[in-house]
Amino acid sequence: MGKTKKLIELDNKTIEILEKQAKLQKRSLKNYIEYTLEDTAIRYSEPSEEYKKMMDDMIHRDDKGELKTYSWDEIKAQYGR
Repeated sequence: MGKTKKLIELDNKTIEILEKQAKLQKRSLKNYIEYTLEDTAIRYSEPSEEYKKMMDDMIHRDDKGELKTYSWDEIKAQYGR
């Protein structure tokens, strides 16, 4: 996989926050930003196998009529909101 350099501009407060988080993980700021962005991109790229399995199970249960669903109004009424 190739790499591309991009120039990004962030305000000083954002940099300060990111530097603190990087130090907590014992990473450099650059490494922390790269890791965070790559991790986020991977999570957006495709659902995990666990999620796909869970959704397939939910669809299967719904098709069989075994899935109990509640309307938003029912949930609000039950929990008093």
